[in-house]
Amino acid sequence: MKLCWIALAVACPFEAAVPTPQSHFGHSIGVDRELLDWDKVVSYFHALEAASPGIHVEELGKTAEGRPFFAATIAEPETLRKLDRYHEIQRRLADPRITSEAEAEGLIDEGKAVVMLTCSIHSTEVASTHTAVEFAYRLLTEGTPRFRAILHNTILLLVPSLNPDGVDLVTRWYRRTMGTAYEGTSPPELYHHYVGHDNNRDWYMFTQPETRLTVAKLHNVWHPQIVYDVHQQGAYESRIFVPPWLDPIEPNVDAILAQEMNMVGAAMAVDLTAAGKKGVAIHAAYDFWSPARHYQAFHGGLRILTESASARLATPVTIRRDQLDANALGYNARERSWNFLEPWEGGEWRLRDIIDYQLIAFESCLYQAAIHRPELLRNFVR
Repeated sequence: MKLCWIALAVACPFEAAVPTPQSHFGHSIGVDRELLDWDKVVSYFHALEAASPGIHVEELGKTAEGRPFFAATIAEPETLRKLDRYHEIQRRLADPRITSEAEAEGLIDEGKAVVMLTCSIHSTEVASTHTAVEFAYRLLTEGTPRFRAILHNTILLLVPSLNPDGVDLVTRWYRRTMGTAYEGTSPPELYHHYVGHDNNRDWYMFTQPETRLTVAKLHNVWHPQIVYDVHQQGAYESRIFVPPWLDPIEPNVDAILAQEMNMVGAAMAVDLTAAGKKGVAIHAAYDFWSPARHYQAFHGGLRILTESASARLATPVTIRRDQLDANALGYNARERSWNFLEPWEGGEWRLRDIIDYQLIAFESCLYQAAIHRPELLRNFVR
C-alpha cells in the first residue's frame, strides 16, 4: 500500500472517490459566466482532504469580514506524515546562527523545496482561484511523471485566495450585473474591506488580518524557497508575463535570488511556448523594485510573478490584433521580439484561456523547484 501511495495513488481503488471540481461546483472550472463562491471553495478543499492522503487543509484564521482564511499543504503522503520534521529542517536552514555548514549539508540532502503559491489578492483577477481548484485536483489524481517529481521533492503551500472577502464581493457583483451593460465590470466598492487594491502593498506594515496570517503562519513558519504570486493584467497586453524582470532590480535582494528568478521564469516561458501558448512576454512590463511586496525576497526566497491577460471577469472578450498594446513597457504586443517571440494574433479570450495558461505555469514553477531542489536549498542557506 505504501508503494501505491508513492505512485500518487494512480492505481489505488479509492482514487475515484476524489471529487472532481465539476461534481462539487456543478459546472466545469472556467466555463463562461460562472464565478465561484468562497464557501464552496473552502468545502471543496475539505472534500479533497477527506478523499486523499496527499493534502492537508488548515484554517489559519478569519478574514476582515470573518470568512475562513486557509492554506492547503500538498505533498506525498509520507511527507505529510513527517511534516514536523520538514518544518524543523526549514527552520534550521533559515538560521545560520543555529546550523553549521556541515549540518546544513545533511539537512539539504534530506529536505524538500517549499513553494508557496498565492492567488487572487486582487479579487477582480478572478482566474487564479479557479486555477488553484483545478490544479489541486489534477496534482492529487493524475500521476504524471512531472507531478510525481513535484510531490516527491516539494511541499506546496497553496493559498487559493489572499482575499476571500473580495472573491465573494466580485462574484455577487458579477451575478447581479449579468446581462446588463455592467456585466464584467469591477464592483463600485473596495474589494478589500479597508484597503482595496493596496492589500498587495501591505507586506511591510502588516495592517490587515490576511497579511498577518500569511506572514505569521506561512512565511515565518515555513520560510519558503519560492513564493509564486499569481496576478492578471489588462486584456490588451501579452497573454502572460513571466520573469526575468525589467530593471531596476532592488539592490538589497541577493543576486543569487535574482538569478534564480530569471532561471525559473525563463523555464516557465519554455513550458508555455512548448505547449503552444502564444503571447508569452519576459523581461517586460514589471521590474523588481517594490519593497512593499518583497517580503520573501528579504528572507531568502524567490518571488515569481505571473500576470495573465484578463477577460471581463468570466465574460469573454474579442480582441483584434490592432487593439493590442503597441507601446507596452519593454515590448510591442503586436510584433515579434527577443522577449516576445510568438505574438498572440487576437481573437476571443476567455476565463478558461487564462486558467489553461496558469495551469502550465503552476506546474512548471513547481517542477523547477522539484528538479532543482538541492540547489535551491543550498542557495537558500547561502
